[in-house]
Amino acid sequence: MGENDFIRIREFCINYDIEQSFIFNLCDYDVIEIKLIENEPHLALGELPVLEKMIRMHKELEINPQGLQAIYHLLEKVSTLQEEISILRRRLHRFEE
Repeated sequence: MGENDFIRIREFCINYDIEQSFIFNLCDYDVIEIKLIENEPHLALGELPVLEKMIRMHKELEINPQGLQAIYHLLEKVSTLQEEISILRRRLHRFEE
């Protein structure tokens, strides 16, 4: 990934009107990853959809970072299970032919 694939946390927080501590808390809870570039914390652009979802839940539903961690891991598990179901359905479909 190049430097263009990242955004400064400071800039992100200004644009989304969120405290930087919230971002660092999500990192502490393994929801997102932070990378230091030139001694300044950055987020990978690929993290933005997850982060935006977490911000919405935090603001609209008042869920704290610990709760967001639990929700994030449950959503990841659901996604994994859905992928497994799709694979198994394709295999089953091949046997039915």
